[in-house]
Amino acid sequence: MLITLDGLGDRPSAQLANQTPLAAARTPALDELTKIGASGIHQPFGLGRATSSERSHWAMFGQTAPFPGRAYLEALGSEISIAQGSPHFHLSLRPAEFRGSQLHTLGRVSKADSEDCELLFTDLRAMDHELAPILHALRPGECILEAPKLSTHEISDSDPLFGHIHPVLLPVALADAKDLPAAQNCAALLASWVRSAVALLSSHPVNISRVAAGKPALLAPVTKWASLSQSMESFESVTGLRGAAVTSSALYRGLADVLGMPKVHIPSDLNDVQGDFEARLKAGIELTSEYSFVHVHTKATDEAGHTKNPELKRDVIEALDRACESLLELSKSVTIAITGDHATPTSGGMMHSAHPTSLILVGPHVSPDETSVCSEQIHATGDLGIVQASDILALLAHYSHRATFIGHNIGAHRTIALPDNPATLDF
Repeated sequence: MLITLDGLGDRPSAQLANQTPLAAARTPALDELTKIGASGIHQPFGLGRATSSERSHWAMFGQTAPFPGRAYLEALGSEISIAQGSPHFHLSLRPAEFRGSQLHTLGRVSKADSEDCELLFTDLRAMDHELAPILHALRPGECILEAPKLSTHEISDSDPLFGHIHPVLLPVALADAKDLPAAQNCAALLASWVRSAVALLSSHPVNISRVAAGKPALLAPVTKWASLSQSMESFESVTGLRGAAVTSSALYRGLADVLGMPKVHIPSDLNDVQGDFEARLKAGIELTSEYSFVHVHTKATDEAGHTKNPELKRDVIEALDRACESLLELSKSVTIAITGDHATPTSGGMMHSAHPTSLILVGPHVSPDETSVCSEQIHATGDLGIVQASDILALLAHYSHRATFIGHNIGAHRTIALPDNPATLDF
């Protein structure tokens, strides 16, 4: 079982006596799991490299095929049908202001902006432009922009993500695009659509009314997460393990769907962090009776990190810890990894960072190391050392006595674990 506490990693905070939220939290269950297991530090893609949830999970799930794009996973998880081979992107409508000739985003929309966003999206759908995209509703202020007229999705983002550093960006062809001239033409067409959309939004009655009311105009329709709908090898065929997932959002539903993993979906309830996580763990434990790999995800730690409130994140971790009591009994029969997919710092201007994330590995075949307290500083002294995302599933397989033998080919794929269902010779 892989348990992901999304965005668990953090940096020390003056509000917490120069400790991280995890180190400052009272975590008796995680302390006990640390004591009976082995620990280390998870740096998904190596020291100093910050990452996103989807890329980290793709690697933690043992996938070596090119990542299909987050927009595709969001569309799948939201039951949005995208034509096979049709390039598409995530489109966000952001509050923004002009500074000279550049457009600077001012955060994100709120629920209070939902009606205005819908009116603006309606007119963007009707806008006359050669690109003629299909805008599939996703969430308030967000769409999937499908562009059947583009021949490739190998285009950079226009969304700056870090609005305090960059203005809205120019979409350009990726340097390693398979057909660079075609990608350059496609990028220019997408950039033209964004410019036309900004012109429409700048004079739109909704934004004129917002400015008159002292609200920021919703001027920036920005794209990111370029994707291409495609069929992928199943989780079982790549790893050898029959996998299932307890999902929390459209992204994780889509991740399970694209890899052919059965799922139990429990929408996040951030008003009851402990109860929400208890329900997820209960569902995950039930799945272990039928599946050899189970993923359980909670978004609570990441959401707390994005508030930039270290004390709130500490309290969320304490609530999650209270739900972890059931893992003590489970660890007698199931190998469990508990970690974060990245760091979401509660101080500083970073969205995600490369700060270390704790990793606990516990199970019937795991020999305890000398660590006994759950914190990044203590876990850095554990026997596992520094572990990358692509090592997680291999560690779980090894400590479950399921590791494959390099050079022994069991079927078409060099799987991470001894497969559940190899092709056998029928006599």
